[in-house]
Amino acid sequence: MEKKENDVAFWVMMLILAYMLIACIICPIAIPGFSRQPYALPMMSAALILPFIHFFIFAGAEIAKGNKK
Repeated sequence: MEKKENDVAFWVMMLILAYMLIACIICPIAIPGFSRQPYALPMMSAALILPFIHFFIFAGAEIAKGNKK
């Protein structure tokens, strides 16, 4: 079962990286005046916070699993 859990963590991180690519690189290049839009700051800040949330969820689960053994 450990392999499947690692696969889930990997694919979730790939989705986060795709969102980061879209929010932080593609949108500012493709949309004129993107930084002045009211949704730009929340969108980009969420993209930067998501990897940390991912780390705390999946790494915390691994640490808790390691403490049980």
